[in-house]
Amino acid sequence: MLTGDDVSKEQHRPNRLINENSPYLLQHAYNPVDWYPWGEEAFLKARTDDKPIFLSIGYSSCHWCHVMAHESFADEDVAKFLNENFVCVKVDREERPDVDEVYMKAVMSMTGSGGWPLTVFLTPSLEPFFGGTYFPFTPKNGMPSFINVAKSISGSWIAERNSIVESAAQVKKTLEEMYDVKKGSNSNLSESVIDECYANLATSFDRENGGFGESPKFPTPSNLFFLMRYSTNKQSNMALSMVTKTIDSMLAGGIYDQVGGGFHRYSTDRYWLVPHFEKMLYDNALLTQIYCEAYLITRKEEYARIVKETLSWALREMQSPEGGFYSSEDADSAEGEGTYYLWNFEDLKRAFGANGSAMQDIISRYFSITREGNFEGEETILTLKSRQTITQELSMSEEELERIIKESKPLMQEYRSKRPRPSTDDKILTSWNGLMISALSKASNTIEDSKYLKAAVAAADLVLRKLSTNDDGKIKLFRSYRKGEASGDGVLEDYSFFINGLIDLYEASFEPKYIKTAVSLCESMLEKFHDSNGGGFFLTKANTKNLIVRAKEAYDGATPSGNSVAALACCRLAEFTAREDLRNVAKGTFEVFWSMMSNQPSSFTAMVSSLQFFIGRTKEIVISGDPESKDTKELLKVLRSEFMPNSISLFADKRLESLTTLVQDRISSHGAKARAFVCSNFNCKLPSTTPDELKIALRE
Repeated sequence: MLTGDDVSKEQHRPNRLINENSPYLLQHAYNPVDWYPWGEEAFLKARTDDKPIFLSIGYSSCHWCHVMAHESFADEDVAKFLNENFVCVKVDREERPDVDEVYMKAVMSMTGSGGWPLTVFLTPSLEPFFGGTYFPFTPKNGMPSFINVAKSISGSWIAERNSIVESAAQVKKTLEEMYDVKKGSNSNLSESVIDECYANLATSFDRENGGFGESPKFPTPSNLFFLMRYSTNKQSNMALSMVTKTIDSMLAGGIYDQVGGGFHRYSTDRYWLVPHFEKMLYDNALLTQIYCEAYLITRKEEYARIVKETLSWALREMQSPEGGFYSSEDADSAEGEGTYYLWNFEDLKRAFGANGSAMQDIISRYFSITREGNFEGEETILTLKSRQTITQELSMSEEELERIIKESKPLMQEYRSKRPRPSTDDKILTSWNGLMISALSKASNTIEDSKYLKAAVAAADLVLRKLSTNDDGKIKLFRSYRKGEASGDGVLEDYSFFINGLIDLYEASFEPKYIKTAVSLCESMLEKFHDSNGGGFFLTKANTKNLIVRAKEAYDGATPSGNSVAALACCRLAEFTAREDLRNVAKGTFEVFWSMMSNQPSSFTAMVSSLQFFIGRTKEIVISGDPESKDTKELLKVLRSEFMPNSISLFADKRLESLTTLVQDRISSHGAKARAFVCSNFNCKLPSTTPDELKIALRE
């Protein structure tokens, strides 16, 4: 599949995007379209020339963004018309989620749906009046061609200006009303919304295939996080079975890269078979956490395997030399969409060599590779048959099958590595690295492998070193980092995701600087984003330039909303510090969105999960002892083997005395026996000194 940057560089001089750092914008730097980046230069041009703005929003691994770039933005005639009649602006949604949020909401309010590439036409004052997503080069499937849309818009701008301006003003008013969210008259927080959320998910659950709804089918990690917390808090086996059915189906399906590890973006069918092949850092960070938690609950080794394989992919393919993690891998390579991941019998024969016929027979069965294939032509998207089925069919032991699988995967990886690779978007985003820091920290506790903690520390330290600065005594985060350059103001999710990542990293390392930094960052988050009058958090800081509205959003998409995670961060830090002001901020956030949660709780599952933490009985667990002693390590092993979503844990360290009263009088003297204090609402039981005592205390 060709992309916008496949246009001959000899054929066109670069446009203004050549000076940008975003891989997505650079893909369009040699388009004949006279693109501007989002900014005052473009908007002044639109006002001066009295032209409407054509705004195109996408991201580097978006397949249909590539298609539209190749079909329309690389076409000379289309470009000529756009350049003469519009000021053309290109935005990377991953760099500017604030711009994407506003105009995606606008398009959804106008059309009822949205997606990428996002196509929006604006007045020179940035108010949207027409929008859609992908438009083909020629009319098809009931969709008009892009050039015809552009010509119609241009004609209307000349002939019906007043009507367009009035329509745009109404869209802006709709957005303002949509984001004007305040505490209602009936905002008494209760568990009713938690039970209603579970009931909604149970209704939409696909009992045959796992997941929710029909197709396309997304992993929806926020739903799974909620259900695991509900299953624990309510002792609901059905809630847990919804999780295990979903993640079992995913790990066996085409949505999972069976050779290289890691999950693709979503499944185009309800069976998890045919994925949209890009791999996003956020999906894999969140799903790693899901499988970690599921492993703690069930002790199913298959879940630990997925954690290890997914993180192996992330550390191998996505970690930068400086320690941070890149954003995504494309769906497309030079040979087409998804071709990097497809297999047939000839591929296996070449991968295993002349002496691999026995291995080929077993592995073709295991990965469901047939002569007919299950995709285009005779190609196969790998899916798993159960190991029990294979061992019965071939009369072999599970140990022998496991040995052959372990031998085959490196050979398959080596063979596949010689194919043209999908490109990598190598920008490092603060928010998504926060999610990966959480994933690595939880894996370090769950799988007990020091390389995960080392990687989490490296990523956190990179963000603190390269993506943050001192801003009048408070920490300021940047949004993006690439090739030594940090850019863009951090938005709410950058702060909230990274704060939670630091809390998780502290609980994995017990290094005081991470929890102290989390508290400092929370102060910055409150100052920049908290609505002290109406409650909740805005997406952007006050007075952000060139935004027609200031968004306040709690709806969960592919990632949990910034408000959901900010509320959880405040809840967790309130437990560490006993700060009632943080608990009140969280309470106010739940109250602001209470009406929305009550009306449609399954659209706000991350917020409802945070509410479960707020309402539920929370444990504070303090470990005291010599960090290197055997008895301390035994207590830590017990602590980290339990799934306790309504808990915080800390180590009694003198460096934390100014932060929390929980460590006071509990710092161990030299040679003293390790102790564990299990507390609730800052009231503690007698200390546990043995693993068995601690198990009992944690489960009471």
